[in-house]
Amino acid sequence: MTETQAALYAAAVGALSALVVGCIAGWVALRQVAKTAEAQRKQAAWQLRSEDYANFIRAMFRFRAAIGRAERAPQISADYANDVRALYVDLANVAATLTMRIAADPVMNAMLSLVNAAYALHSRVTDRRDLHLPSGDAMMHRLLEEFENAEFAVRNAFRDDLWGGKPLQRNRPAGRPTDS
Repeated sequence: MTETQAALYAAAVGALSALVVGCIAGWVALRQVAKTAEAQRKQAAWQLRSEDYANFIRAMFRFRAAIGRAERAPQISADYANDVRALYVDLANVAATLTMRIAADPVMNAMLSLVNAAYALHSRVTDRRDLHLPSGDAMMHRLLEEFENAEFAVRNAFRDDLWGGKPLQRNRPAGRPTDS
């Protein structure tokens, strides 16, 4: 082998090595860009889900705050029933939006159970409009218990979907019967 051939051979090996190293570096860079894009996509989806869940929780708490007065009210006015109806519609609309964005069955089941419990409460309030009932409506109390159980399930399902880990523990206030 002559010096010229050896130099050409060395140049070819060097060029081929540079090409292989360049291809590997390009592949690694593209892979890193894809991983970064996937991480950003997951973060954006998590953020959107988190905001959607927060909207649902806010609607749920607004409904719960309004409906809580009905348990011991001897009479429910048409205005109050209309307020409860509007809050139920808001809760159901937020839930409908979430059904288009959520694929997790436990979250959907918990959320729809809560909407069904809210509907039962909303219906009870509407049925009691302008009626005089003795203080302490037993049916309303039972429906509120069901709503509270559904509310707890929703909070756990949302928490598990967003962060995973151990579910929330239920602390019942004194004077409330336990589920048996």
